[in-house]
Amino acid sequence: MKRRSFRRHAGRASVAVASAVLATSATVLTAPPAAAAGGCGKPQLKIWYDSDQYGSYLKAWFRTKPGCKAKVMGLHGWIYCNKPAKKVYDKMTSGRAPVETETKTLPSKSKCKSFYAQARIIYYADTDFHDAWSWKWGDYPA
Repeated sequence: MKRRSFRRHAGRASVAVASAVLATSATVLTAPPAAAAGGCGKPQLKIWYDSDQYGSYLKAWFRTKPGCKAKVMGLHGWIYCNKPAKKVYDKMTSGRAPVETETKTLPSKSKCKSFYAQARIIYYADTDFHDAWSWKWGDYPA
């Protein structure tokens, strides 16, 4: 019986291992991310009107969908005043969902009558969701 060298066996084994790793990697990269499968999807914009003896206030923030448990690599929200055109909100956060950005008071009705907002959320290296809203002061985003 002829003996084969260790190198020859080791070479075959490493090719087999490399093939298995490539096949597994391809499956992982093409599989749908848990965030999409879990129904996390697009970010949400939340606003809240408040008032006190000094006037009315509009507060806003962005968050993940309720029930989402995925890892959020980044949730970034922007809000712009339409007239005059000016960015009035720019916040970002990350972590294990549920996550939400910092709440901020937006300009009063006398300084900004309408808003435009957009948000981007990244759950996975190549999986991100966008959304955009617009509304007038006193109404709710649509």
